[in-house]
Amino acid sequence: MRKYKYIWLPILLAVYFLFMTFYFGMDLLRKGEDIRFWLTVSAEIAVLTALAFFLKKREKLRMEREKDMPTTYRDRYKKL
Repeated sequence: MRKYKYIWLPILLAVYFLFMTFYFGMDLLRKGEDIRFWLTVSAEIAVLTALAFFLKKREKLRMEREKDMPTTYRDRYKKL
C-alpha cells in the first residue's frame, strides 16, 4: 500500500478539498466573489499536482536506494 502513496494520498486530499471548496465556496459565489472561488480551486489543483509529482519522485528514489542497499551491504561485509 505504501508503494502507491503518490496515487491515494492526492486522491484523498482532492476529495477533502472538493468537499470544503463546495461547502464554503457556495457562500463565495452567492456573495459575488467568483474570482476568489476560482483562485481557490486553481490553488488546490496546483497543490495536488505538486504533491503527486513530489511523492512519485520520492518513491522512485526510495526504490533505487532499496535496490542498491543489499549489494552494498554484501560487498561491505564480504571483504571481512
